[in-house]
Amino acid sequence: MHEYPSIFNDVLGPIMVGPSSSHTAASVRIGRALAQMVKGKITYFQADFDPKGSLAASYVGQCSDVGLVAGLLGMEPTDDDLLHSIKIAEAQGMEINFSIVPYDAPHPNTYKMTVKSDLNEEVHATALSVGGGMIEFIDIDGANVSINGGFYETLLFGKNLQLTEKELVNELENTRTKFCSLSVVETKDHSVLHIQTHEPIQPAEITRLNELMTIEKLIAFDPVLPVMSQKIPSVPFLTVKEMLEQAKKDQLDLADMALKYESIRGSISEEAVYEKADQIVDIMRKGIEIGLNGTSYEDRILGYQSYKMFEPNNKLIGGELNTRIIGYISAMMEVKSSMNVFVAAPTAGSCGVLPGTVIAVSSFYDKSKDDLVRAILAAGITGVFIAEYATFAAEVAGCQAECGSGSGMTAAALVQLMGGTIEEAVNAASMALQNVFGMVCDPVAMRVEVPCLGKNVMSGFNALGAANMALAGYDPVIPLDETIDSFNKVGRMIPSELRCTGLAGVAQTETGLKIANKLGCSLDCC
Repeated sequence: MHEYPSIFNDVLGPIMVGPSSSHTAASVRIGRALAQMVKGKITYFQADFDPKGSLAASYVGQCSDVGLVAGLLGMEPTDDDLLHSIKIAEAQGMEINFSIVPYDAPHPNTYKMTVKSDLNEEVHATALSVGGGMIEFIDIDGANVSINGGFYETLLFGKNLQLTEKELVNELENTRTKFCSLSVVETKDHSVLHIQTHEPIQPAEITRLNELMTIEKLIAFDPVLPVMSQKIPSVPFLTVKEMLEQAKKDQLDLADMALKYESIRGSISEEAVYEKADQIVDIMRKGIEIGLNGTSYEDRILGYQSYKMFEPNNKLIGGELNTRIIGYISAMMEVKSSMNVFVAAPTAGSCGVLPGTVIAVSSFYDKSKDDLVRAILAAGITGVFIAEYATFAAEVAGCQAECGSGSGMTAAALVQLMGGTIEEAVNAASMALQNVFGMVCDPVAMRVEVPCLGKNVMSGFNALGAANMALAGYDPVIPLDETIDSFNKVGRMIPSELRCTGLAGVAQTETGLKIANKLGCSLDCC
């Protein structure tokens, strides 16, 4: 069953602390799901990373280790104690091991894990971080699954199954549980019923299923995403072209189409969609305010610099709007790097582009809160197409997937903010994305600071230029649908050394390696 992207699951979020949405927030979500797979107190946790993947080099520097354990402890991605999770878990008696072990990993961000409890339970699971904090479990105790955290999940391992899959579906359709889907997976030793619902399966229903097979093991866990998946996935349009046709017919702008899409995708009201976006704008504004007031954190490369853009300096080029954009983007990146709460929109590594640029332009032109919320929604729906047809994962497609995507989203948001048409917003996004093909990801010491700050600033100004070109009537030539398709293909051509592994680029300069060694990132990793 295909899962369509959600503005709040995939694009404008997660809301988090930490250096990386792919590595920190996704790890927390994976850990939270894994913790629920056993009933007892977790006493042992093992995670293996393939040396050819991104996590082997980045799992410490980008906080995958503490994120996983924080999730095992039930923490949220915004928890103040996230960085201390390993110490907390070890103090509670949990044995924790991380290993670099060669195996056939299907994705650069593959987590191969084992968890044990004091009730003699043992679960083996493999999960992926697929970009922007999104996850997918692909194997649980030998059962091939595809679980992204949008449902209540129940896996029943048993024998002597008496009904066909179709008959089982009919059985569950008649229960009180908000049943969504069922599949039967065969493993070496068991038939596994994989059931997805909108509420936990009740004990009486498990008892009934036990009459239809001999249940030997039950694994169940709750959703970890803010917007639940739907029984029958539905969205009002699948492509930018289809969206433009509907918008023209109904005389709607890009923000209107975002409200319509997310309302249908998530089975929630447009008012609820707007309220979520409004809350995200508040977090973004607060983040910039915190950043500008000054942040401190020992384990980072760049200190507090954003204030420098607002000190008297007659040498600065471009006027007040330029300084606000640079200052606000810098402030957001400083908030991220100091373990304060921020919105990874679309990722942590690109978290400065959208809020820094759009809030700077909004404040400069004295736009209303409603104008700003609608601009962020416009960015969100633009990101949906990137999430669907490309990727936000730098481990898959370099920094063009992160800052590049953020630039395209921001260009569309700026056009919406300034009263442009939906056609102009889409054109701006296409031009902005065309300009960033091939942008590599080469973070020094895997800290998501250098050269990430500069790439965020560059992407903000790229968005501003593309927005102005679109508003002036420039021809993007290549439609956005086609641009995204090519964007995806080019990103996947970038060598793995330049996809968030620290094995090339400025990460491997003499100075970059010195910084890595100083911060404890070993030379063989970085």
